[in-house]
Amino acid sequence: MNYVWFDALTNYFSVPAALGDPGAIEPLGAYAPKGEGPSAKGEGRRAEAEVRLWPADVHVIGKDIVRFHAVYWPIMLHAAGVPLPQQVLVHGWWQKDGEKMSKTTGNVVDPIAVVRDWGVDAFRYYVVRELDIGPDGNWTDAGFRARYTAELANGLGNLVNRSLAMLQRYRGGIVPARSDELAPEVRDTTSRLTAQLRAHQLQAGLITIWGLVNRANQYVDQTAPFKLAKDPAQASRLDAVLYNLVETSRILAVLLWPFLPTTAARITQQLGLNAAPDHLSAADWGGLAPGHRIGQPEPLFPRKD
Repeated sequence: MNYVWFDALTNYFSVPAALGDPGAIEPLGAYAPKGEGPSAKGEGRRAEAEVRLWPADVHVIGKDIVRFHAVYWPIMLHAAGVPLPQQVLVHGWWQKDGEKMSKTTGNVVDPIAVVRDWGVDAFRYYVVRELDIGPDGNWTDAGFRARYTAELANGLGNLVNRSLAMLQRYRGGIVPARSDELAPEVRDTTSRLTAQLRAHQLQAGLITIWGLVNRANQYVDQTAPFKLAKDPAQASRLDAVLYNLVETSRILAVLLWPFLPTTAARITQQLGLNAAPDHLSAADWGGLAPGHRIGQPEPLFPRKD
């Protein structure tokens, strides 16, 4: 009888080899399978050229199987002369109200029900915000509702909605002249987030993004654009404030794309932009051109009674 963990682990390597990945085939030398893979089956050189899976940059596993992936598997690969995954990233478990989830006791979370009632991005947000890489996470229904209300609805949602609504109300939805008042803080946020993503610090990355959300909401309170709009002599100041708010909203869509892609796309759409915010380079300040007309603002996270 074969040991199940020996057979299971080899699939990580055998699948890329069968797909024609040179990084997996070359270490095998004369033992490389002949007549296998996409190129041998007439599926084209394009498929062979695109398969680049081995060695893995990061191998993501749960903490209960660390021994097999951090001891047995590297030994097997080393013995075969095959390159090892460059990093093993271990995550913890989810608890419910401080206890291990169990179908027997009924303390489980139904993700389908949560998504139906609150939206998929709200679920994504809470999961990443509450579970750091390493320790266990703890789901509480009260905690989910609190974060949804304070951070999604009143934080991000309120910022984007009132920023775009004021631009529509005071400038007919036309982006005014560029102003760089919040640019240094945005650049700092982008720099720190980039480093955190490269280090797989997803929870810390969300916290960094929400630091910018909170700063922009504070900026609204400090500048009071609704008061500036009542004084014609403050027209240029109002232009500067509005530009900083809508440009920050645009950049937030870029930064949020890896975490909340649906929300990021909705922000971009409401800004009247066509390109998806899926490249970090788009977070450079000044992407909104003066004279651009935005779309209609809509609530991103409707408040729940």
